[in-house]
Amino acid sequence: MASMADQFRAFLEAKEEAIKAEALKAQEANAKQFAREVRRKVPVEEGDLKRSIKVTPGGERTPAYSRGGAQTVPEGTVMVTAGNEKVRYGHIVEHGSKKMRGRKFWWPTVKMLRQKFRNRNKAALRKAIKK
Repeated sequence: MASMADQFRAFLEAKEEAIKAEALKAQEANAKQFAREVRRKVPVEEGDLKRSIKVTPGGERTPAYSRGGAQTVPEGTVMVTAGNEKVRYGHIVEHGSKKMRGRKFWWPTVKMLRQKFRNRNKAALRKAIKK
């Protein structure tokens, strides 16, 4: 007779693909919502920084010169970046410099949406387990 731990492990293995698929859908929705909100909050003078905010799905490369540089996003994840070859100053707008005060747009959005994203992720896992 299999132990409860063995039964639970078998249950999770049977649901693994559904869990991954639902989790990825939730992450994509979170990333798109985050990008929309950041674009709405970013200070706009010419609009270059706003236009540089991109959502990059797993397996693709982030724009060159975005924070952290161009990198391949791991499969099963989504990345939101600000910056490109023309726009390299998003961190200065966010945090400020000797010559200007920061005009927060990124981290307040993270804080505002964090709980909503957690709830969406939990709902996705519940949905996958019920399939």
